[in-house]
Amino acid sequence: MKPRNVAISVIVAFVLAFSASAEESKKDTAPIGAPQPRVVEALPSQALPPRAADPSWLLYQEGLRLFRQKRFGESLVSFKKAIDARASLFDRASKDIASALAAKEALRAKGSLSGLVELLAARDFIPQDIEAIRAKAGGGIVIELSLLRERSPSSPLRGLIDAVLLIVEERGLSRIGDSLAALGQTAADLGYYPEAEFGIAKIYLAEGEARLAELQMLRAYDMRGSLELALDRYAMLEALAEIYKSQGNLRDYELRLREIADQSDLFAGKDEHYRNALERTLAGQGFDKFMTLYRIRESFAASSYSGLGSLYLDAGRPLAVIYLAAAVNSVLTREIDEIQIYEPNYAYAGLSDLAARILADKGMSRFASDSGLWRDMVLLGEALAKSGYRDTARDLWSVVASAPGLGDLWGKRAAEQASSLANSRNASRGP
Repeated sequence: MKPRNVAISVIVAFVLAFSASAEESKKDTAPIGAPQPRVVEALPSQALPPRAADPSWLLYQEGLRLFRQKRFGESLVSFKKAIDARASLFDRASKDIASALAAKEALRAKGSLSGLVELLAARDFIPQDIEAIRAKAGGGIVIELSLLRERSPSSPLRGLIDAVLLIVEERGLSRIGDSLAALGQTAADLGYYPEAEFGIAKIYLAEGEARLAELQMLRAYDMRGSLELALDRYAMLEALAEIYKSQGNLRDYELRLREIADQSDLFAGKDEHYRNALERTLAGQGFDKFMTLYRIRESFAASSYSGLGSLYLDAGRPLAVIYLAAAVNSVLTREIDEIQIYEPNYAYAGLSDLAARILADKGMSRFASDSGLWRDMVLLGEALAKSGYRDTARDLWSVVASAPGLGDLWGKRAAEQASSLANSRNASRGP
């Protein structure tokens, strides 16, 4: 045998011997049964980028808290940060909406939000997937958008979904419906923060900067279309009116209060006949009949009624009667509604009885005082007396003068007015 062949034989023998040894070793350690499958750890799924949240509300609340603590400098900073955060967030939402509207599918959507979502979704998902999402959503557009968002769609659908979900969270679905135009307008409106702007105005006012406060309030009022609660615009008008009053600008004071009052059904032009009937009942049949027949429930204007009634009384204008009557009726109506929550069968049984009930309840009594009820009852009596309706005036004054616990300015003024009226009647009868 040649040396080369001998060498190869030795190597082969060595390898075979090593393999046999290895097999023997495996028999000693290998588990019995089928080989275990290899477990491969799945790669972590990529997290979705967080949907845009609105940090401005928390900043606004912080501003309110600091304002109540009279930390005006810090409050001002918080309000400004809230304004900036709101503007930045909804500017991005507006851009996302604009990007979706620029897509070639937008024309085919014909102004429909759901239509555009469907067309854009067709880019990323097969029909079966879209149908499955719809079935799971059960007809809820917000749920459907959320499910689509979970699947990480591409732009511009992802941006459109984020914008819609954000706006729905802020204003609800009814504000936009299925309208792309309403969606875009709402996003633009939400870029403003009139509540925070008004907060800044109140800081200026608290610091004695009436002119700056006025300008800031006008700025906030110009943004009233973006208010979360539309009724807040009346608080802005009332604050403006008080600034004008403090400056002696009674013309603008009146105009701002009239702007509030004229929004109520009672003082809408079409209700002149109703107002006349209300005033005739009060003057001719007395206050109790007036309260039995009429209820004024638009409480947002009660303060403006009171202010205008007082203004017109000082000016000697007969209009004072109807405005003060509306102010008193509005507050008493709310007190009656409060009683009926716990006594559903309660019925108005006269001003004296109702006044006693109000004063016996701590919460109702506080509301009456804060609303200026006793003041307005006294002033209404004065307005009626000037118009020749002295009997009704006397009834009002008697209730306020004799009400327990009303020994304040208005209780004394009512007693003086009632006494003066009685003396004038006695004097007119002669000896």
